[in-house]
Amino acid sequence: MTPPPETLLYCSSFGTLRWGGQKSLYHLVTRLDRQKYTPLVLLPTDEDFAAALREKGVAVVIRNLPPISLCNITACFSSFRYLLNLIDAHRIALIHTDGPRNTFYAGLAAILKHRSLVWHIRSSEKDHYDALLVPLCKKIILVADALRHRFRRFGKQGRKFLTIHNGVDLDDFDRASPLSIRSEYHLDGNTLLIGSFARIDPMKGQRLLIEACEILKNHFPFKLLFYGEIYDSDYHRVCLETIEKLGLQEQVIFGGHQDDIAPVMKAMDLVVLNSAFGEAFPRSIIEAMASAKPVIATDVGGSAEAVEDDVSGFIVPPGKTSMLAEKIMILAADVRLREQFGIAGRKRVHERFTIEKNVRETERVYEELLGHAGS
Repeated sequence: MTPPPETLLYCSSFGTLRWGGQKSLYHLVTRLDRQKYTPLVLLPTDEDFAAALREKGVAVVIRNLPPISLCNITACFSSFRYLLNLIDAHRIALIHTDGPRNTFYAGLAAILKHRSLVWHIRSSEKDHYDALLVPLCKKIILVADALRHRFRRFGKQGRKFLTIHNGVDLDDFDRASPLSIRSEYHLDGNTLLIGSFARIDPMKGQRLLIEACEILKNHFPFKLLFYGEIYDSDYHRVCLETIEKLGLQEQVIFGGHQDDIAPVMKAMDLVVLNSAFGEAFPRSIIEAMASAKPVIATDVGGSAEAVEDDVSGFIVPPGKTSMLAEKIMILAADVRLREQFGIAGRKRVHERFTIEKNVRETERVYEELLGHAGS
């Protein structure tokens, strides 16, 4: 007789699908083997993420776990008790978290309730509480091998760590038709479309990409299109001032946040992610490769694990605007090379970075912790 599916509790740090980590979580929980697992997702706010999950038949509970401090102790205790009751009420078999705060709450609850906790690390930046949180976890999933440096001092607990790269749904990109950007901006086929997909934030390096494009403007026609939410308005203003200073008003466009990224990606000639620091394993890179677009990315976090240098794109050191401009010019001058890189990138995603592979590898972690390995 087949046993009933076990309920897994997922704790998300954000209630919006605007961030890459939440998109990854959405793809995971909506593709779980429902014969084995039933997901329940705890979100801090009732926004687009909750609506998307409900539409897929995934149960959602809303509770904002407050910052942990002595002056907030009553709210902290109330939320912790809520979590304990949730585990009992839904007979939670395992908890999967994605941030320091929810890992602290869930980690203590897991210990009290004798449950396993999986912490999914999507940031390369060290946290002050890493030393406290690592012992609370049974397994720690890293989205890139590059993140292991964050936990080097935990050598004795190395067996807890494993890498599972993010994955994309290739069907989303196969179904999408390119957006008519050339028609929208009255551009001919000779104008190179350079896309950059990231929130407008100093860590994403948009200002330096603008500076690199000053080198390009006397060589060939191009449009640099930034797509992403304005996360830092002061930095956005600095970018606009840089555009005006360099006389690039006709070449640079801020397109804002895009919910459906595939049609926009497929309209580009190439994609650049010029991150300065702080990356883990950027979704925009593998989304661009899934769109069969060549990628230029800085060697930050796990970007070099996604892009194979000089095969599916170029990897450049962060902050080197002249080298970045040089790589863009190489691709601008060679349509066949762009096509070659795009085909290689698409093949690499198919082999390594699909959502199906991501889900299978994550389910193996659950099977091991729940004692079903080999079943």
